Amino acid sequence: MDWSPFVVCPPEQEAPRPRGFTTPEGLGDRLRVAAFAEKQAEAAFHRAAERFEDAPPALREAWRRIGTEEGRHLGMILERMEQLGVAVDGRPVSDRLWRSLEACGSAAEFVAKMRAAEERGRTAEESFRRSLAQRDPATAELFGRIADDEAEHLRVADGFAILPK
Repeated sequence: MDWSPFVVCPPEQEAPRPRGFTTPEGLGDRLRVAAFAEKQAEAAFHRAAERFEDAPPALREAWRRIGTEEGRHLGMILERMEQLGVAVDGRPVSDRLWRSLEACGSAAEFVAKMRAAEERGRTAEESFRRSLAQRDPATAELFGRIADDEAEHLRVADGFAILPK
């Protein structure tokens, strides 16, 4: 998979831990990781819609729509990074999410893993919304809009949680 312009760590290597959240570099690290998570999710949803024939057509269509929304989130974060002067390739990121989703053997497994990832993302975005509200309202609002969309993605996943394993 071509993840450019992101720099991806080798699978056996951990990505560098983010720097302090109250520093511009630390905020940049979190924006970079969030952007890369959106890029991986965009690719994973579109791939799942084509790959998992055991998924109902309505779910596959939902995945296509969500993949497009993840691409929109990616664009929003990249735009904010540009405004703040954060280099996309400034530090390596991990493609562990992508590798985990690519290893899924069924639609049900994909739903479960993607739901967990969406929940982790929503929780982080909500935390960033609160933490940045006073210091960086524009970035706080960005994370809030994405968190609201992720909550909808979770509702979609929950609607199909009864898929057979």
